Amino acid sequence: MSASVDRAHAFILAGGRGTRFWPLSRHRRPKQFLDFTGEGSLLALTVARLSPLIPPERQWVITSEDLAPLVREVAPAIPPQQILAEPEGRNTAPAVALAAALLEERDSGPLPFAVLPSDHLISPGEDFRNDLGRVLEAAVETPALFTFGIAARTPETGYGYIEAERAMPPGGLGAVRAFHEKPDLDRAEDYLRSGRHYWNSGIFVWTQTTLLEELGRHEAGMVAAVRGLAATARPGTPDFSSAFQGAYSRCRSVSIDYALLEKARDVRVLVADFDWNDVGHWNAMADLWPPSNQGSAIRGTALEIESHDNVVHSEDGLTALVGVDSLIVVRTSDATLVCHRDRAQDIKDLLEELRSRGLDQYL
Repeated sequence: MSASVDRAHAFILAGGRGTRFWPLSRHRRPKQFLDFTGEGSLLALTVARLSPLIPPERQWVITSEDLAPLVREVAPAIPPQQILAEPEGRNTAPAVALAAALLEERDSGPLPFAVLPSDHLISPGEDFRNDLGRVLEAAVETPALFTFGIAARTPETGYGYIEAERAMPPGGLGAVRAFHEKPDLDRAEDYLRSGRHYWNSGIFVWTQTTLLEELGRHEAGMVAAVRGLAATARPGTPDFSSAFQGAYSRCRSVSIDYALLEKARDVRVLVADFDWNDVGHWNAMADLWPPSNQGSAIRGTALEIESHDNVVHSEDGLTALVGVDSLIVVRTSDATLVCHRDRAQDIKDLLEELRSRGLDQYL
C-alpha cells in the first residue's frame, strides 16, 4: 500500500438503536453491541476487520453520549479521545463533516478516510481490506467521492440502490449515475435485471479536503460549524462536549446521502469483492445460523414439531413451536416477540406502540 494509505483513518458510526432487533436490542444495549455469531459484538468485529490496514489508533467511533461507555467496553483498543459522543443525533452528514474537519486540523494535505457502519457483517476480512485499500488509494489520486456497491442477488425492497453507468463484475470501479431509495417490488425486479444497480452498503471513502469542499457547496453552515469546533476544542478535553453541543445545534439533521452524494459531481462505486450482510432485521439470521432439520434458524433451546422456516432466538428457557411456519420468535428474560417473517421490517412500529402506552421499561 502507498504511504497515503498508511496514514488513512476510519470513522465507525455507532449511534443507531437497532429497533428491528427488539426485544434483544434495547435502548441501553442496541444491535451493534450484540453478538449474533459467537465471535463478538458487531462493533468489535468491525474494529478487528479494519485492522491491520487501519489499526485502532487511527480508528474513531461516533456514537451517542449514553452509548459511549459501551463503546469503551467492547472496543477498548480505540483511544478514548477518539470516541466521539454526539450530544444529539443529527443523522450522518454532520458526523461525516466533523470527521473531515478533525482530520483537516491534523493535516492540510489530502488524508483519506473511510466512513462505515458499526453493525454489518463482512467476510472474508482480507478481501474487504484489499477493496478498502484500493479505494483509499484512489481517493488520494482522484478528488472524487467513493462508495461500495453490493451485487444484488434478489429484488430486495429493504435496501437503497446505487445505479452505475455500466454493469460491472466484483472488483469493478466506475461512475455512479444515480442513487435510488428503497424501491417497491416491481422496481426492484427491474433493478436486478438491469445489472447496473447495486445495493448501497453505506460504506464511503474520500479525503478530508474533497469531502469538505464538496459538502461546503451544499451545506456551508454545517461545514463552518464543524470546522469551528475542530479548530477550538480537542476531542477528549473537558471543553469539547460543550463546544460539540454548540456546533451541532447549528447543523441540520440530514443524511450524507441527501446532503451530498445525490448532488455531487463525481461519485464512483466499487463493486465489492466480499460477502456483505447488513444484519438489518431478524430474517438476516437465516443466513448466519445453521438451519435445523425443518429449515429454521435457531439460537438457544427450542423444539419444533411440524414447524418450518422459522427464526427463533430463545434464551432463559425452552421455546416450543407446534404447527407454525415462517415466524420470528424471540424470547428474552422479560419480553417475547412473535412476528411473521414477512413483517420483520415492521417491528420498529411495535416500539412506537410500546412508547405510546408508557411501557418504556421494555424499550
